[in-house]
Amino acid sequence: MKISNKMRIIAILVSMLLSLSGSAQLSKSTNVGYVESFAKLPKIKFEQTDEAQYNQCKTANDLVMLSIKDSKTEFTLYTKSKEIRLKKTNQDQNDFNGYEYLGYYSKLKMYAIIESTMLDNLSFGSFNLLDSLTANYYSIVSIGDGAVETPIPSPNSKYLIYYNNQLTNGGSCFIGLLQVNRSGKASQLFKEKLSFESNKFVVEDIRWLNDQTFIVKTSGTTMKDDTRVKGISYFKASVE
Repeated sequence: MKISNKMRIIAILVSMLLSLSGSAQLSKSTNVGYVESFAKLPKIKFEQTDEAQYNQCKTANDLVMLSIKDSKTEFTLYTKSKEIRLKKTNQDQNDFNGYEYLGYYSKLKMYAIIESTMLDNLSFGSFNLLDSLTANYYSIVSIGDGAVETPIPSPNSKYLIYYNNQLTNGGSCFIGLLQVNRSGKASQLFKEKLSFESNKFVVEDIRWLNDQTFIVKTSGTTMKDDTRVKGISYFKASVE
């Protein structure tokens, strides 16, 4: 369902008000991954590969489930400077705003969180990272209303890759690659590096072959004898 920019802005503002008790604690928030920023940068250059090479890739994504303080209505995340309590998402309500804890990136030292909002049957979501060392909060911008899929760090955690699928009109996808820089300013910890868009397939999975190379598993449909047939393809790319 398409919604106007005005409705989106209203929903976001209401979301901010509803989540004040949680988001007020999430100071120094930084957004990263704007399409406008990626548009100024090079595109990912893919070459076709096969399932055998895809199966050689590392499957671990460094996301672990740390033990946290957890109740029916909220959970607490611990950072070096403070504890942060966040209200849980309650999808039993018609209108709600809340958070879901996905795990902890042990090399990045960051918590992975999804923030979800439902307002007048319109749903929105965003993927967020909370730095356990600085308590800084980062939100990865999505091209759709829902959050991007859980990002996959490279083996050395120098890069973070993610994707977002749109399933209407046969399916399309967006892939974003962020560079991680711990030595710079907190607001520049994540920097847009490369991106890719396609309206010919959706992403099934992404795996890193090594620190510089990743493989994307995709699916798409074609017509054969008046029947729509699903096919799987594999594409490889390197960070330049």
